[in-house]
Amino acid sequence: MTLINEIERIIEKIRAAEEEKRKLSLFLRKIPDLYFKVEKADLDNLKIGGEDGGLTKKTSHLLDFVFLRAVSVIFCYERGKLRDVIYYPKTNPVPEIIYSPESLSDIEFRIFWSLQRMKKEIKLSIETIKKFSPDLFLIDGSLLVNPADIPKKESTVYSDYLEVKNLLEELYRTGELNDCLIAGIVEDSRSSKFCNYVIDNILSKIDNPKIPELINLLKKTKDTNLLYYMLEKGEATRILELENNIKCMYLKTAEFDRPIRIEFLKEGEKIASVVYAISSQSKIYGMPNVLIESDQRAKLTESETEYFVNLIASRLKLQNIFFLRRESRPF
Repeated sequence: MTLINEIERIIEKIRAAEEEKRKLSLFLRKIPDLYFKVEKADLDNLKIGGEDGGLTKKTSHLLDFVFLRAVSVIFCYERGKLRDVIYYPKTNPVPEIIYSPESLSDIEFRIFWSLQRMKKEIKLSIETIKKFSPDLFLIDGSLLVNPADIPKKESTVYSDYLEVKNLLEELYRTGELNDCLIAGIVEDSRSSKFCNYVIDNILSKIDNPKIPELINLLKKTKDTNLLYYMLEKGEATRILELENNIKCMYLKTAEFDRPIRIEFLKEGEKIASVVYAISSQSKIYGMPNVLIESDQRAKLTESETEYFVNLIASRLKLQNIFFLRRESRPF
C-alpha cells in the first residue's frame, strides 16, 4: 500500500468517526438534562481577576533550571464597560529562576517543573485575592493536581506535591474569606468525564444493537470533541462532580471554538454567566479576556531564558561542559 493510500484510509476512518459523533450529539441534544442555556452576566461594578504563568526550562549537565513568571490581572468594570486594569505584582516582573536540588530523572524533572509552576501561580493567586478582593478570580488551568504530576512517595519531589495540595486548600479558604468566587479555566481539556457520564447514565440504559459500537467510540473520544458538535454558543453542560468538592462543566463561548472546561467549588451557573460575558468577543477563540491578558504578560521568550543560562555558564567559566551536546552542535 502506498503512503497516499494509507493517508486516504486514515482520513476516511476519521471522517466516519466524526460523522458518528455528530449523529450522537444530535440525539443527546434531545435530552434537556444534559445541558442548559447561559445568559451573559451584567458586568456593572464587577472586579474580575485572572492569573497565568509563563515557564521555560533548561537542562544542563550540572543542574536543571526552571524559569517562572506569573502575573495577575484585575479588570474593573463600571456600567458594563472596562474602567481600569490592575497588574500584580507588576506589568512585566523579572522571572524567578529555580533549579533542581539534585539530579532528577526525566520523569521527575517534568513533575518538578510542573509543581513549581503550580506553587508560584497559586501563591500569587492567594496574594491577589487578599489584596484586591475581586468578585471572581480565574486561574488558567485546573483546580486539581493532574494525576500525572503526583510523584511516588519516595520521590524527592513528593514534598513539593504536598505543598501544592496545602496551597490549593489555602486558595479555597482565601476565596471564601474574601467573598471571591474561584474558577479554573482549562483551555485544552483532554478529559473524558462527560463522555463517561453519557456512557454510564444514558447509552448503557438503551436497548439497541448499535449501542456497543457507540460506547466504544465514546471511550476513545475527548469531551471537547463531542461537545463541539453537541453544544451551541452560549450553552453549558450539566454540572459534574469531580473530587475534593470540585465540580466542573463545559461552556461553549465561541461559535467556531471548542468548549472550555470550568472547574469551581460553588455557584457554577453564576460563574458561567460571567465567563461567557467576557469570552464571547471572538467567533474562533473563546477564552476569557482577563486570562488572555495575563497570558500575554506572563509568557517567557526563549531569548530571556538563553540570556540567564549563558550568564550563569560564563560566570562559572564552564561553557564547554555546561550545555548538552545536542544544543551546541556546530552544524
